[in-house]
Amino acid sequence: MYDEALLIARLFLGVPFIIWGYMKLRGGEVKLLPALRAIGLPDPTAFAYLIGLCELVGGVMLVLGYPVRTASVLLGLWCLVTGYDAHRNNLNELLLHVTSAGGYFALAVAGAGTIALFGGAPSGIFSYLP
Repeated sequence: MYDEALLIARLFLGVPFIIWGYMKLRGGEVKLLPALRAIGLPDPTAFAYLIGLCELVGGVMLVLGYPVRTASVLLGLWCLVTGYDAHRNNLNELLLHVTSAGGYFALAVAGAGTIALFGGAPSGIFSYLP
């Protein structure tokens, strides 16, 4: 039952990032451009696509379960940074991001379980990724 619960947690945490990343890569980056321009980035459009790619890849890594600890920590930090940067004036949105980060950090501690790519314990060169 433990491994099934970890799979469900990985799906709940990974699929939204896959959807958000896909949406940004398919034209949704336009909503990010004003905020990225305000930061003063030299090419906010390219950065918006990079954000979409990172979200998509991070979500896929969680769903596959490898490297789930690395992806969980990075996506948890991602939630904290975006929550503070984009939603610090909206308490509900900020708390949503903080709560999501807690879920990612908990998954990083628990690991992927055995229902994952490589059974959660890769060998060879893949074993060097945490």
